[in-house]
Amino acid sequence: MAERTWEVQPGRTFVGRLEKGSDLVAELERICAERDIRAAWVSVIGAVSHAAYAYYHQGDLRYLELASDTHHEIAGFIGNVSLRDGKPFLHAHATFADEQGACVGGHLLRGITVFVAEFTIREMTGVELVRTFDEEFGLALW
Repeated sequence: MAERTWEVQPGRTFVGRLEKGSDLVAELERICAERDIRAAWVSVIGAVSHAAYAYYHQGDLRYLELASDTHHEIAGFIGNVSLRDGKPFLHAHATFADEQGACVGGHLLRGITVFVAEFTIREMTGVELVRTFDEEFGLALW
């Protein structure tokens, strides 16, 4: 396999807070689309009242979707934005902690309900990261 590494340049940086009750993934994608952000790193801190996430089963090449209505702190969140079907697409993973400190997490799905969330979006320029389906992995990758 050819090396898949690109040099990027820092672009604009945005910080903000998402509305209570909003869909975390959909809102971050909307913000990127409205600002023509085509590649970025994204981080979020805060809490959710509903979590929707998935585990990727490597043997079956499919996601197992999971959800929790327990109120959770976002204990860790890392993601990137690239293009999929010509639109900004957020690929992010997070760890959610409950009041006992027990954690769940994985690949984020739409349907995460924000309680409070502060975000940072760091645009990357000089690169066009486009997701296309890779049969070997069963995923849309750069």
